Amino acid sequence: MKKIGANKIVYLLLSLLILVFILVEARGEGDFLIFQSAASDLLKSENIYRKEYSTWYHYYYDVVFALLLYPLSFLPLYYVKVLWLMLNVFFAYRIWQIILSWLPLSLITEKGKKQFVSLSVVFVFAFLWDNFHLSQVTIFLLYLTFEGLHLINTQRTLRGSILIAFGITMKVLPIFIIPYLIYRREWKSTFFVILFSGLLLLIPGFIIGFEFNSFLLQERWKLLNPTNVVHILDTNERSFHSLTTYFATLLVKDCQDVYALPLRRNIADISLVSLNLVITMSRLALILFAIYFLGSKPFKSVTSHLQRLYELSYICLITPLIFPHQQLYAFFYILPASAYLLFFLVATRAHHIMKMGLTVSMIIIYFLTNAHVILGQFNHYYNHFKILTYGVFVLIVVLALYKPKKLFDLVIRKKENMSTATESAET
Repeated sequence: MKKIGANKIVYLLLSLLILVFILVEARGEGDFLIFQSAASDLLKSENIYRKEYSTWYHYYYDVVFALLLYPLSFLPLYYVKVLWLMLNVFFAYRIWQIILSWLPLSLITEKGKKQFVSLSVVFVFAFLWDNFHLSQVTIFLLYLTFEGLHLINTQRTLRGSILIAFGITMKVLPIFIIPYLIYRREWKSTFFVILFSGLLLLIPGFIIGFEFNSFLLQERWKLLNPTNVVHILDTNERSFHSLTTYFATLLVKDCQDVYALPLRRNIADISLVSLNLVITMSRLALILFAIYFLGSKPFKSVTSHLQRLYELSYICLITPLIFPHQQLYAFFYILPASAYLLFFLVATRAHHIMKMGLTVSMIIIYFLTNAHVILGQFNHYYNHFKILTYGVFVLIVVLALYKPKKLFDLVIRKKENMSTATESAET
């Protein structure tokens, strides 16, 4: 009888643990009840963007997503959630696989790889758990983006473009991939992403009627319109974190936050018009700052996988900041940036000063972004002062300081010099 290897035992135990985790987290309603309810109402010709679900929540996603979920609306919610969470395990696994394929893993030892993987999981576990607990779509959106780009980079442009287009039409967040593709001279994929995005908006018309589909598109825009007051004073929920919420709480004395603590956090009291201008300018500044991370002139293809990961890390970081109405689970988008920096930390183990600086920075970022899990009894204070948002700001600064070229200079050149010295000594 063959002995079961230690690795197989670990994988079996891990799989069992994940299954138990899914079965537990599938209990309760979560946000998937909203998705399932909207899917059911869609073919009853109801306005799924005006109707409120689970007391007062809106359905923000596209009509195609609701149509795809319609067959599942006839099944018990618990079993639908189990299926969705199992799919999310696959999505998270594929994101991780793609990130690993873009990292120069040969620069670290086997022990270093284990440290890197462990640290990376710990760093984003709270956001991973938030997505599972609420049955959210953030993991799926990030998967569509990374899988789509992976397919495009491996000459499977059509399939990759469809995935990215689906993500854009579903929740808009991946829309920054379009200017990124243009900047990187991916003309073919840019064309197909735009084409498929348009088609995905029109296709439901063949099922629900073009007039009703057009009506729903207009209703969805009314809900998503960034000029709405509700998206400028973005304080309807205490757990919102984005530029809109941050500046509303920082610059407006009465920002209509019913959850605010009796502790001052505003440093000014400006008008709504001025607030909108500040938010718009800060969004523009973050978008323009992407040029620094792109590291080359426009319309040039990127050949380095590490550089590609670095660029996408920044794009993912600013995505939940720029869009309003972003909850904690949206910050699973910090995964690429945190993985990149943690790899940098492990790979530069011999450079004590740099390692110390990066280690301290990552510890600070970890506590700022994960405070709601580490010391959850003080969540009302973290949300009041928007601690998570500050954590992402620090993460942006640290990411800007550790460019791929620095990793090459510190690690790769040192290894090359050591190899040259060894060869000279042998000669």
